[in-house]
Amino acid sequence: LHALPERIEALEADLEQVQQQLSDPALYQAGGERIKQLQQTLRDLEQELETAYARWEALEALTRLE
Repeated sequence: LHALPERIEALEADLEQVQQQLSDPALYQAGGERIKQLQQTLRDLEQELETAYARWEALEALTRLE
Protein backbone atom coordinates (compact mmCIF):
# COMPACT_ATOMS: atom_id res chain seq x y z
CA LEU A 1 0.00 0.00 0.00
CA HIS A 2 2.79 2.42 0.86
CA ALA A 3 4.64 1.82 -2.41
CA LEU A 4 1.60 2.23 -4.65
CA PRO A 5 1.42 6.06 -4.61
CA GLU A 6 5.02 6.25 -5.82
CA ARG A 7 4.34 3.62 -8.49
CA ILE A 8 1.22 5.46 -9.63
CA GLU A 9 3.15 8.72 -9.82
CA ALA A 10 5.86 7.08 -11.94
CA LEU A 11 3.27 5.52 -14.25
CA GLU A 12 1.52 8.86 -14.67
CA ALA A 13 4.83 10.53 -15.53
CA ASP A 14 5.62 7.82 -18.10
CA LEU A 15 2.13 8.14 -19.54
CA GLU A 16 2.51 11.89 -19.89
CA GLN A 17 5.84 11.46 -21.65
CA VAL A 18 4.37 9.02 -24.17
CA GLN A 19 1.38 11.29 -24.76
CA GLN A 20 3.73 14.20 -25.46
CA GLN A 21 5.65 12.11 -27.96
CA LEU A 22 2.42 11.09 -29.66
CA SER A 23 1.32 14.72 -29.90
CA ASP A 24 4.47 15.70 -31.82
CA PRO A 25 3.61 16.23 -35.51
CA ALA A 26 7.16 15.25 -36.51
CA LEU A 27 6.44 11.72 -35.29
CA TYR A 28 3.70 11.31 -37.88
CA GLN A 29 5.86 12.70 -40.66
CA ALA A 30 8.38 9.96 -39.98
CA GLY A 31 5.52 7.46 -39.61
CA GLY A 32 5.97 3.76 -39.32
CA GLU A 33 6.82 1.43 -36.51
CA ARG A 34 7.61 4.08 -33.88
CA ILE A 35 3.98 5.24 -33.83
CA LYS A 36 2.76 1.68 -33.30
CA GLN A 37 5.29 1.15 -30.51
CA LEU A 38 4.25 4.33 -28.71
CA GLN A 39 0.56 3.50 -29.08
CA GLN A 40 1.17 0.06 -27.59
CA THR A 41 3.22 1.57 -24.77
CA LEU A 42 0.38 4.00 -24.11
CA ARG A 43 -2.16 1.17 -23.89
CA ASP A 44 0.12 -0.85 -21.61
CA LEU A 45 0.72 2.10 -19.28
CA GLU A 46 -2.98 2.92 -19.12
CA GLN A 47 -3.77 -0.69 -18.20
CA GLU A 48 -1.03 -0.84 -15.60
CA LEU A 49 -2.17 2.46 -14.10
CA GLU A 50 -5.77 1.25 -13.96
CA THR A 51 -4.62 -1.93 -12.21
CA ALA A 52 -2.53 0.04 -9.72
CA TYR A 53 -5.45 2.33 -8.86
CA ALA A 54 -7.75 -0.66 -8.38
CA ARG A 55 -5.19 -2.36 -6.14
CA TRP A 56 -4.73 0.83 -4.11
CA GLU A 57 -8.49 1.18 -3.62
CA ALA A 58 -8.81 -2.46 -2.58
CA LEU A 59 -5.97 -2.18 -0.07
CA GLU A 60 -7.38 1.03 1.37
CA ALA A 61 -10.76 -0.62 1.76
CA LEU A 62 -9.13 -3.50 3.64
CA THR A 63 -7.27 -1.17 5.99
CA ARG A 64 -10.53 0.64 6.80
CA LEU A 65 -12.10 -2.66 7.81
CA GLU A 66 -9.37 -3.40 10.33
